[in-house]
Amino acid sequence: MRNDQTDPMEQEPGALKLRVHKIRVEVVKGPDAGRRAELAGLEARLGSGRDCDFVLTDTTVSRHHLLLRIERDAIRVVDLGSRNGTRLDGIEVRDAFARPDSLIVIGGTTLRLCMLSGMVELPLSTRESFGRMLGRSIAMRRVFSLLERIAPSDSTVLIEGETGTGKEVAAEGLHEASPRADGPFVVFDCSAVAPTLIESALFGHEKGAFTGATVERPGVFEQAHGGTLFLDELGELPLELQPKLLRALESREVRPLGSRGTRRVDVRVVAATSRSLAREVDRGRFREDLYYRLSVITLRLPPLRERMEDIALLVRHFEKELRVRSQARGTPLPDEAVEAFLSQSWPGNIRELRNAVERALLLGNPEPGAASHSWAPAPGALGVSLEEPLLSGRKRVMEAYEREYIERALHETGWNISRAAALAGVGRKFMQQAMTRYGLRGDSED
Repeated sequence: MRNDQTDPMEQEPGALKLRVHKIRVEVVKGPDAGRRAELAGLEARLGSGRDCDFVLTDTTVSRHHLLLRIERDAIRVVDLGSRNGTRLDGIEVRDAFARPDSLIVIGGTTLRLCMLSGMVELPLSTRESFGRMLGRSIAMRRVFSLLERIAPSDSTVLIEGETGTGKEVAAEGLHEASPRADGPFVVFDCSAVAPTLIESALFGHEKGAFTGATVERPGVFEQAHGGTLFLDELGELPLELQPKLLRALESREVRPLGSRGTRRVDVRVVAATSRSLAREVDRGRFREDLYYRLSVITLRLPPLRERMEDIALLVRHFEKELRVRSQARGTPLPDEAVEAFLSQSWPGNIRELRNAVERALLLGNPEPGAASHSWAPAPGALGVSLEEPLLSGRKRVMEAYEREYIERALHETGWNISRAAALAGVGRKFMQQAMTRYGLRGDSED
């Protein structure tokens, strides 16, 4: 998808660059009044955090307050879940397009925006894949370009992105392209382990360190020695354990539970979160020093709605992969089916798309997206009876759908309540109440 603001062009053999307009930001009121800057319009973050593209000293501004991006010849303004909101030309907004010379109020600061005619060039990868990640879109070529540059280093990386965008796949690709590729790649999901067991899982324990510790066991830091440790859903790490993780990252030493000494570990740490850690810092649920220690390099994976031009490529890839796995034969999905995928929204991102492709292959549904948006049950499938009052029957069907949906979400996420809630687009409390209501319980609930 191209427009005048984001037009990739070949600069020289083997080099692809993105030409994008600049955005001028000027502070017209507030502690930083008079400051101005010209930012690359592809994506610029504003806030009080020192990792922002435009840093404000106003203490009423959130660390990551808003995002600016040029789209469709206009500046898109996205509030990043700030504490006190964003007002665009006097109207509170979460996601809106600014007019030329618009005024934005965040906290006690007023900003004036202007899109400039000057252009900047940003590097794009010439590749259409990185590890198991696929994409031809500008958004993914930007991701691949950054991954290619940081893979040779040992720098800590923080990967941000919605559920289902492929954070673990990105971390795996980073490991495979690094000098540590021959070492272990160890995955630890902070949301899948009970809080009382996380410290032991991270750092290990000695025999007899606690009731039930019958043998010595190394933690994931030691297991990843010589390789890469991927800490998934780091936003779920309990606040009281965060100083210990910070010490391990800074010293590259761990102290197993029950041990008097420390052990050296040689690991590269890649962390991931579906939450905004900057927002968690603002809310006092994540340590600021740990956040900045983790975000030496921050990589944001775009949701599928920002890379719709990749859907056809992904559908054909998943189709081939699923057929090989199941040793199934048959005719390929028709082009009309692929077009149907393009017409749908995918809140579950890549994971949801893959599941939809599998469903289309199994059911032979020529319009896979219809399964979730305009599906009609077979006659008699709902058990409709005119002897049952309409409202009673409607409630029965709704509850049956809700139960099956929640059960599937829990199975998909290994019965992790937080991740299942994120996949379903509901709050954790709603998910817990529904599980209680339907008597659903798994072996590894968080």
